[in-house]
Amino acid sequence: MYWQAFRAAPEALIVLDAAGVVRLASTAAETLFRRSTADLVGRRVDELFVTDPRSGAGPDRPITAEALLPDGRQLPVDVRARTLEGDPSGLVVLAVDDQYGPGPSRATLEQRVARLLQLGQEQGELLGDLILNQERERARIAAGVHDDSLQVITAAMLRVQQLRRRLRDPDDLEILGRLEESLVNAAERLRRLIFDFRPPKLQDDGLAPATRDLLDGLAADHDLAVQLQDRLTAEPALPTRLLLYRMLQEAVANVGKHADADRCTVVLSEQDGGYLVRVVDDGVGAAAFGEPEPGHLGIVLMRERAALAGGWFRIASAPGSGTTVTFWVPRGADLQSKGGSP
Repeated sequence: MYWQAFRAAPEALIVLDAAGVVRLASTAAETLFRRSTADLVGRRVDELFVTDPRSGAGPDRPITAEALLPDGRQLPVDVRARTLEGDPSGLVVLAVDDQYGPGPSRATLEQRVARLLQLGQEQGELLGDLILNQERERARIAAGVHDDSLQVITAAMLRVQQLRRRLRDPDDLEILGRLEESLVNAAERLRRLIFDFRPPKLQDDGLAPATRDLLDGLAADHDLAVQLQDRLTAEPALPTRLLLYRMLQEAVANVGKHADADRCTVVLSEQDGGYLVRVVDDGVGAAAFGEPEPGHLGIVLMRERAALAGGWFRIASAPGSGTTVTFWVPRGADLQSKGGSP
């Protein structure tokens, strides 16, 4: 009776003795290993698996292993192991589930869910670390520009002013004036670079004030009307704030470079347990936001950043009807900094 129940078990079951030799096999095991019972019984465990699964598997703790098939292929399987209670001979029952089979066990499904959750957590931690490390690098570059390059230009401007007091020839003064203008423009560009690398309001005041400064810069540089609709009820945690701002920065830059728009509106809101951002312009539309050309990776990077955070990124555009860039990031991306602020 026991033998009939064992043979008819829905799972692939094999019984190993203390030496790791197969003593019994169920009908499902014949199907999984592509071998008859006569061919299975008497084989060692290392003839059926790439590595011996007994050391890591438990009755409620399946492990992933590779079963060896007669044709040499390796089949990914989940294996649980149970020692027969009260049996002094050390018999072990292995329950083997084909990972691609039609009916994995509940324990196998639970293990896969746990594995997916772990991968999701690791992905989120990776995202948080990546963003924070990027911001630390930006802060380091900004500090270097401020303490080195900008100071050198400032010193050069002082020397130009000293030289101006010694010159009398109008042609020389005109050349000096053009040089002074170039130095002023270079200093202004460096200051803008420092601001872009580390906007002071983003960390101290929040996403909305930093976005307002971003839009004010767009309006000043491209002579268009801007509007910010802040519907946030809570400030995103710093890593998510940084992620949203960098994506906003790219979207707003695209409006200035390509849209030929008269108006740009940014909406910050919350939806479905996350943060929804919309950037709308009334520019030329699809012609500016088609498939990215080689070397123009802004849209690709925005899409990948959103996907890495577990969110999404979309562009809706039509020729002559403007463009709407929308992205959503879950609150689950709100990871705290490890090792201090960037």
